[in-house]
Amino acid sequence: MTKVIGITGGIGSGKTTLSEYLKKTGFLVHESDKVVSSIYNKPKKSFINFIKKNLSKEVIQKGKVDKKQIINIIFNNNKIKNKLEKYIHKEVQVSRENFIKKNLKAKKKIIFVDIPLLLENKLEKKFDLIFCIISTKKNRTKRVLKNKKFTKKILNKIFNAQTTDKERRARSHIIINNNKTKKDFIFNAEQVLKGIFKWEKL
Repeated sequence: MTKVIGITGGIGSGKTTLSEYLKKTGFLVHESDKVVSSIYNKPKKSFINFIKKNLSKEVIQKGKVDKKQIINIIFNNNKIKNKLEKYIHKEVQVSRENFIKKNLKAKKKIIFVDIPLLLENKLEKKFDLIFCIISTKKNRTKRVLKNKKFTKKILNKIFNAQTTDKERRARSHIIINNNKTKKDFIFNAEQVLKGIFKWEKL
């Protein structure tokens, strides 16, 4: 029977790093962030129309949607923020469910699903196990400001909109710490995977 494992954690915690490692190791991983990136970078006509109607034509540049502009708009307007999140979540949900359905049918042993807001959206019951990556706010801030186009002000708003690490620990099955080097993080993940395979054989 296929085991479906959810991956979650706050922004900048290391979800993408873990997903990339898992894929290189040979596992199948559905990444919500990649679906979201595709929505913005290769927008369907329905999404462009949604943006024009609810936000602004100005955020559409050369057939792509300027995510930075959108973030600045939605964090000052909760009504628009909720509408956009509802649209995005629906698209991601369809992609995720198709991925799970396809691999359940193929009888894959273990599949992973990376969902940043897994706990916030109360999706725990959809998974056999939940991996949660924990990292200090200081480390997460450093990573995000280095790799993303967010200002510190916007980043703090994102932090405040997400659940706390205390709650993440309480609602997840397995915690993977990411507060040292990438090598240490991958080592921690490897130890968890070894434990999972032992569990599989029980």
